[in-house]
Amino acid sequence: MFTIFTNVGQIIQTGRAFQLVFLLIIGALGYVSYYLGKKGKTWEIRPLEGLEATYEGIGRAAEMGRPIMVLPGISDLGNPQTLAGLTVLGEVAQQSAEIGVTAITSASNPGVITAEEAIIRSSYTAAGKPELYSPGKYVRWFGGDQFAYAVGAAGQILGEKPAVIVYMGYFLFDVIVDGETGNRIGAVQIGGTLGSMDMVALFCDNILIGEELYAASASITRDKIAVATIAGQDWIKLITLGIMILGVIFSLAGSKVIWEILGR
Repeated sequence: MFTIFTNVGQIIQTGRAFQLVFLLIIGALGYVSYYLGKKGKTWEIRPLEGLEATYEGIGRAAEMGRPIMVLPGISDLGNPQTLAGLTVLGEVAQQSAEIGVTAITSASNPGVITAEEAIIRSSYTAAGKPELYSPGKYVRWFGGDQFAYAVGAAGQILGEKPAVIVYMGYFLFDVIVDGETGNRIGAVQIGGTLGSMDMVALFCDNILIGEELYAASASITRDKIAVATIAGQDWIKLITLGIMILGVIFSLAGSKVIWEILGR
């Protein structure tokens, strides 16, 4: 029996009660937000500057008589950033089709290419212009390698000269190649991603900071569950921020009570 308790002590670290409680709170808040969303509860998502700039970019492209390009990144359909980017592509493509602007895109993953073709086709159908859709006309594939895709997309930018380029999805160093090319042709560039935010911010005129990418997707679809999930995440962030503020205040007062509660 003593051996069993010894083994358990090696697996479970003591002094972590707060972390366990906080984990349970996060799970509870996530479930509550999901439950409320399923019951029809709605929350308003504040206007996102990057998303509003994207809508304005469609009008800019119409005025200039040039296409608008949306790039969802280099990952596959299993990446939530890619899915958010495809949601933005669908919204841009449909609004563009309605006013006669050409929406173009490309990707490095075959699955994403298939999804993009379906999105563009659906956009023209919804706009009442199914005859304008042609497979391979608006969607390009440049290979699965990161830099092969980057160079291919850069060539597409130079050839098509889009008025606006929207980067929404998962990017690595490929975004630098395409961003610099976009600057060369004078395109307005809008970006939204998580891991490569620093690189995207170097050349974009407007950006969606971090998780605003997911908020933009939820704002477009108006899916109650998606919006509820965003609300639940915000609750957790507020609690975390509150703990941080209390920690700073107590620390300035010379007390380490917050540190002790956190098990530090």
